[in-house]
Amino acid sequence: MKKVFFYLMATAGILILASCKEKFEPLFDVSVQITQFGEPLEIQAPVSLVSATASYSVTSDEHGIAAFSVPAGAYTASASFKVGNTNYNGSSVEFVVNAEFDSESAVPVPVIASNTSALIIKELYTGGCKKNDTGNWFYDKYVVIYNNSAEEVDASRLCIGMGAISNSQNQNYYPLNDDGIAEFETDGWCPACNSIWWFQAGTEVKIPAYSQITVAITGAIDHTVTYNNSVDLSGVDYVMYDKEAGYSVASAYPAPAATIPTTHYLKTYEFGQGTLWSIGTNSAGLFILIPENNVDIKEWVKTEANFDNRGTNKSTKFAKVPISWVLDGVDIWSEDNETKYYSRFPKAINTGHLLGETGSGYSHYRNVDKEATEAIAENAGKLVYGYAGAADSEHSDPSGIDAEASIAGGAKIVYMDTNNSPADFHNRKVASLKK
Repeated sequence: MKKVFFYLMATAGILILASCKEKFEPLFDVSVQITQFGEPLEIQAPVSLVSATASYSVTSDEHGIAAFSVPAGAYTASASFKVGNTNYNGSSVEFVVNAEFDSESAVPVPVIASNTSALIIKELYTGGCKKNDTGNWFYDKYVVIYNNSAEEVDASRLCIGMGAISNSQNQNYYPLNDDGIAEFETDGWCPACNSIWWFQAGTEVKIPAYSQITVAITGAIDHTVTYNNSVDLSGVDYVMYDKEAGYSVASAYPAPAATIPTTHYLKTYEFGQGTLWSIGTNSAGLFILIPENNVDIKEWVKTEANFDNRGTNKSTKFAKVPISWVLDGVDIWSEDNETKYYSRFPKAINTGHLLGETGSGYSHYRNVDKEATEAIAENAGKLVYGYAGAADSEHSDPSGIDAEASIAGGAKIVYMDTNNSPADFHNRKVASLKK
């Protein structure tokens, strides 16, 4: 009996020691400095430190320095904030924290300034839903474009593009330099793959203040007739439908509902390859743009000088969209490929990324700018609080405002626009078209 007792005590001691070892994992001090043009930036702003297994957020002091105490690991630091109508976004190169880490030197996070836009991506739904029996349904994709301002906006020349690469599991053709920057960012353009869509000539697209248009990316029909979990896209405003361009997959491009005028079919020119505009299901990168100086997008996408060829076929032919044309972008990666994440967009357009899921029915929905929304006098008594529509309560809309319920009650919503996807969006467990 004594032997058993001593054995149990020894075993318990080992477990306690193991527990203590895990509990008292050593922490290392990390200092992060926000910079601009190579110089420290005197600003108090939120700073994040992210590894493959954890993330930490603090606010920097008045000198732009943020202090962390974290366990060993490989990290990337980032900063995202807004001053007036200007967004500032940036991230560091990856660095390793361990016993040899130089805790006396601050890790620089260079930020780039970019202006906000009246037109933003309010919601993107690409992951599909569960079928009634088994499997997933993917051809019910849509995007909501919103006028985030108090004035009507003419969106007639608005275009929709897909960031390269189309899916996060694909090869990256734009490796980063030692400063963590892709060559397209240095050269002032953003790569687009496959094709760019535009509204038909002569179609007037006016979006009133705090209003939206919905564009079906695939299948402008009522998908709920076949799949209960899907969405009804028969009443969308516009649809990406152009079989003459080469997009002919029948399940993705059925004839649009008769309620949608043929003049509301977006047109395109395929400079890539394939019979489907293959935006990722759980890893979409989508952006909106308006060409400057009255450039005709229909001619621009047919001019070889506007492309960067990274291979021997059209699958590696990317349009060089000037950064100044781009209004907004959202970057989504699958969790399986997150370890090789790199931004599809220059930092002036977007930093950071969301995680997407396949067949969940989730949409990527923009967070409410609480301060700006509450500042609208007409919203008094119309805002609905206690939002509980996020797919993950830990990554919900921090404003707590239920945007769709508030809109239904007559409120005008201003959405976050920091050009930082994880700060601007959350995963909504039910697409807004289903309410």
